[in-house]
Amino acid sequence: MVKLRIASIVIFIIGAALFVGSGLSYWQGYSAVEEWDEGDLQDKEDVKNPWGQMEVGDLIGNLAIPELEASIPIYHGASEAELKKGIGHVANSMLPGEDGNIVLSGHRDTVFRRLGELELGDSLHVENGGQSYHYKIKRIRIVKADDTTVLVPKPKETLTVTTCYPFRFIGSAPERYVLEAVRIY
Repeated sequence: MVKLRIASIVIFIIGAALFVGSGLSYWQGYSAVEEWDEGDLQDKEDVKNPWGQMEVGDLIGNLAIPELEASIPIYHGASEAELKKGIGHVANSMLPGEDGNIVLSGHRDTVFRRLGELELGDSLHVENGGQSYHYKIKRIRIVKADDTTVLVPKPKETLTVTTCYPFRFIGSAPERYVLEAVRIY
């Protein structure tokens, strides 16, 4: 009976620690997104020229999603450091204005928590300094977590936006939610 009581207490403590840890992690990501000020992009010195030299971690622009009334910063690179601040631009993918696959990635529980609300035909805008690139969503799909087809080069300018899926999954998600959008002129 005593062993059962001790085991119950240990399990409770572990559960509480996991709950608090995941809540803290969520809050840190949520806070980083909420603290983003669109005015930061108005100062062109803060935005690196995405067609010139870029270093991992550089702010390169923002992703505007009119249907969600959202504007989210994009950083060059897709490591945890960039994803904590906003959206990551996968470093070996193309940039807006270039033919090929532009890949952006973000966390499902922070910057992309409402991504599932978008539909075919909705708009995405990548903005940097005075430039704006407009895209229309042409395909939405769900793939396995290890599916690397989202990185495959495309023959024309395509914006690929990806996040983990399901959106409300706790832990390492088994799938990826993928939006593919083509440039409109």
